[in-house]
Amino acid sequence: MEGILLGLGFIGVTLAILTPFIKSGMGLTLVSLAVYFWFIGIETWLPVILFTAGLLLIVFEIFVPEFGLAGIVGIILLISGLYLTIGDIGQTVRDLSLSVVITSGVVFYLIKNGYSLTNVNKLILQTNVAERSADNDSDADKQSITERLEGEAQTPLRPSGKVTFQDDPHSYDVLSVDGYISKGTKVIVEKVKGTKITVRKK
Repeated sequence: MEGILLGLGFIGVTLAILTPFIKSGMGLTLVSLAVYFWFIGIETWLPVILFTAGLLLIVFEIFVPEFGLAGIVGIILLISGLYLTIGDIGQTVRDLSLSVVITSGVVFYLIKNGYSLTNVNKLILQTNVAERSADNDSDADKQSITERLEGEAQTPLRPSGKVTFQDDPHSYDVLSVDGYISKGTKVIVEKVKGTKITVRKK
């Protein structure tokens, strides 16, 4: 029961990141985790604080995956918060493992159905969107994007982001078929379908 509640909390975070249902996802997370800690019973707020800080750091790592340390510290704090709440390392591992399995299934389902980190990238890349709207260059100045065209990632692709191609100064919205690709990585166009451009590592 506890593992399922914890899993629902993680699923809420997943929905908030991968789908447009941000408020619903955050609501599910808050309710599920509140019920989880109430069900387990807490004597102090320290475990909740540690767990919350760990979860926030993990989410931060999703926004800035190249940072690295945030994710590691986040996992340590999250596990510490759970352990201090439960007081049993075995049950802590069981609850966390069950929640991770459930969440992984949901993530796989969402990705299979076309969801990605687009919502995250909208927040990260909103300044680029503003710059583009202020740019007076017309689309006619942009080169035609074709398959096998080589370029370079101007932002991390998570899996969507910005890429420039050859001598063209304009940046293009693309989707990586290889998942996460670091900024500065050489890429090659895999497929072009309308305005959708998919790329992979060169």
